Amino acid sequence: MPNRTTSSWAVVALCATVVVAEGYDLIVYGALLPRLLTEPGWGLTAAGAGELGSLVYVGMLVGGLLGGRLTDSYGRRSIVLASIGMFTVWTFACALAQSPWQLGLFRLLAGLGMGAVIPSALALAKEYSPEGRTPLTVTILMAGVPLGGTSASLLGLAVLPAYGWRPMFLIGGAISVLILLVAVTRLPESDQFDGARAQRTRLAELFGRRFVLISVLFCLASVLNLLTWYGMNTWLTTLMRELRYPLTSALQFSMTLNIAAVAASFAFAAAARRWGARPMAVLCALLTAAGIFGVALGTSSTLLLLVLIALIGAGAHSALNMVISSVADSYPVRLRGTAIGWANGMGRSGAVLAPALGGWVLSAGLGPRAVFYTFATTALCAAVVVSVLVLAERRQEALV
Repeated sequence: MPNRTTSSWAVVALCATVVVAEGYDLIVYGALLPRLLTEPGWGLTAAGAGELGSLVYVGMLVGGLLGGRLTDSYGRRSIVLASIGMFTVWTFACALAQSPWQLGLFRLLAGLGMGAVIPSALALAKEYSPEGRTPLTVTILMAGVPLGGTSASLLGLAVLPAYGWRPMFLIGGAISVLILLVAVTRLPESDQFDGARAQRTRLAELFGRRFVLISVLFCLASVLNLLTWYGMNTWLTTLMRELRYPLTSALQFSMTLNIAAVAASFAFAAAARRWGARPMAVLCALLTAAGIFGVALGTSSTLLLLVLIALIGAGAHSALNMVISSVADSYPVRLRGTAIGWANGMGRSGAVLAPALGGWVLSAGLGPRAVFYTFATTALCAAVVVSVLVLAERRQEALV
């Protein structure tokens, strides 16, 4: 077991590095999608590729629910390490897939590990972070997803034209192996978890009188935010090509989406310390909807288009951060992993639907702009749900 003297922010940084590996392995599919659609002998359609892309989120849904429950029973560190190992093995396997069904199966199995690592890593980082810094801690960790996605896009520019899509999965697996080795030697267990170990937890406690309303609302907010975020991450490159942008430009738009998500999330985290995570989540969801509507309406200005895409990335990613931050602060230690796993795990049903939904809209002949309008609507719905959470929080404060 690593020494418990590891500093709090060093633990947060280690957990964030884990999420970077998960983010690369997760989002790389969107960068590879145009190549997979033309893979000889596979015959993938847009709808089929969307359904294939959804399988990793099915795995993440199950993994999130199981990982959250297991990390409250067996410890944060052990579940983090086991989860990294699982998604590493199956990411390597993706590089060897010889048919769409094999790739889908391997992505599903990798998704189990990806889903389980989030609640355990978030709970561990939260329990090492200073008081009142949960939004910043969650932001640092969740920045790993778009950072991993940005890495996938950058590598895609160099690797895809010359070597095809298979080496992209090999690179992701190699990165994960290195991070697993560091985590094994440096990642400690949570002292707060050890203190609460004797208390037994039950999933049903999330739906007792005290927590039932926020548990349901957090789930809905996560579903809608993840539907929007992963819908844009999966389909942006393909949609921009449908709108006659070359592949290189389309990949640059994807990079802009993810870079803006990371950069702006820290500003929103700072604002949340003053205004609260839930009000900031409402603002972020509204900004996301505005950006997507703007892209759908179209503009001849490349600069304005990049600004709108940056707005989408900043808003969508930060809305999710603010919701998860509020979840981490709203439950006791003995329920924290379970609650995060519930909200983020069930939220993956939105991520499951996102790739398929985009494919269905395109296959129906409605065009790329209709896909943008669809995800703008889900962002608006997320703003409505989180607004109810804001009202619930204020009502609870008034009763105290």
